[in-house]
Amino acid sequence: MADETLLHLNRLHADSQSKYVYFLLAAAGASLGYGLQKLDGVALTWWVSPGLFALALWLLSLFSGCKHVTSVQSTMHSNYLLLQLQGGSHPAQPRGAQETQIALDITRQAIKDKNGTARTYFTLQFWLLSFGVLFFTAWRVLEMVRLTFYAP
Repeated sequence: MADETLLHLNRLHADSQSKYVYFLLAAAGASLGYGLQKLDGVALTWWVSPGLFALALWLLSLFSGCKHVTSVQSTMHSNYLLLQLQGGSHPAQPRGAQETQIALDITRQAIKDKNGTARTYFTLQFWLLSFGVLFFTAWRVLEMVRLTFYAP
């Protein structure tokens, strides 16, 4: 019963995490589209630099989200290989106990490294999107100031 509950909670967590990542990807994509539309036909001056910087941050957020997804997929594949090694069914299963232990250790380290990479990209995805919003908002406020006080 406890194993079923743990498995259920793990699935809920993984589903929730996945939905959040895809939400951030969609938000970055929508932000890019909106930002590009707002910058269309605008003269290239220092006034638009926060808007351009926001676009760059959103593009990097989108990239980080995609890299996060591929890192998670790679981690899951390494977990699959680890289970194969542990069960003795890996296509290139080592013959001796010592070789199997080395393969297990290498695979566990690969999982740890890939998990760290996925975590880094996930964090970057969120913060790049957030700072993009900050810079885009600053650009729009600067644009209002420019039009209010510096318009001919």
